[in-house]
Amino acid sequence: MVTRRHIVLAAAGALAIAGFATTVLDAQKPERKREVKLPGLDLSLKAGWKLLFHDGCRFAVPVSWRTDDNRRLAFGPDGSNFSLRKVYIPSWSAHKAKILAAFGNRDRVRVLHENDDRRLWFEIADPPRVQHFVDVNAGQSVCNGILEVRTASSLTTEDASRIVNSIGPAPP
Repeated sequence: MVTRRHIVLAAAGALAIAGFATTVLDAQKPERKREVKLPGLDLSLKAGWKLLFHDGCRFAVPVSWRTDDNRRLAFGPDGSNFSLRKVYIPSWSAHKAKILAAFGNRDRVRVLHENDDRRLWFEIADPPRVQHFVDVNAGQSVCNGILEVRTASSLTTEDASRIVNSIGPAPP
């Protein structure tokens, strides 16, 4: 005779077997890609990040960051922020010299990360935050980004570099 206790035990056993089977199947699923190479761009987008475009320029930030209506400003949940603008220039070398003279003469440049034909990137000492100033050469213009990272930020150094490396001209 099948009793209520037998039904409960059978159901519990079936659930245990189903749970075990699900665990085994989950363990055998292929791992999701953590980055996606974007066609037409020299850029990989990390899972959980979004790519934004503004005025012929692009940048990427975590999906938890909110943006303004123009997608020119992005705000992290910890108070860190990013702004992007396009600036027209007469020449890349003259533009870089002008920027470095404006910041370098005041001993505000903490770290010069890059100064080449493609990008000018330096950190500005401005406690209680670190500001990354980035200009990316786009011919007759630059895509200018300023990333402000709060000292108590959850944004890692790797993620700050990921934002900086995503700045550039948008595809046509």
